[in-house]
Order: sequence, then C-alpha cells, then structure tokens
Amino acid sequence: MIRSMLKQKQMPHYLWGEAAATAAYLINRSHTKKLQDKTPEEAWCGVKPSVQHLKIFGSLCFKHVPDQLRRKLDDKS
Repeated sequence: MIRSMLKQKQMPHYLWGEAAATAAYLINRSHTKKLQDKTPEEAWCGVKPSVQHLKIFGSLCFKHVPDQLRRKLDDKS
C-alpha cells in the first residue's frame, strides 16, 4: 500500500514515513469484517470517526509565510 501510494503520486522515497503514517491512519478508520462492520477506531473509542477532513495523499499544498517574513510584493504562501 505504501509503495503504491508513493509511486502513483510520483513522490520521492524519503516520504515513506508520511505514507506509512497515512496508511495506518486510513486503516484505523476503515471497516473490517472481524469487527462486524465497525472501524478499529470505533471499536476502541466507541465513537464513529469522521472522515470529512481527509484529503488526497500527495495533493498540492501551500505553507503560510508570516507577515514578519514577507516583503511588500511577496506571496503569502
């Protein structure tokens, strides 16, 4: 799963740690037969987890640059 995540998005191999953490996070929020169609997170905490905050792995993102570090015509991100 991790190798395919990195390969499909053509990401460098040094990001394997982030891919592994993302894979574990997603597995813990996916239904399983062993738990009678519950997620591991739901079985552990008793609350169904929300997945509305999830984004596509490897999607484009921007870092905010604080006002103190920007000049007049510099980008904010």
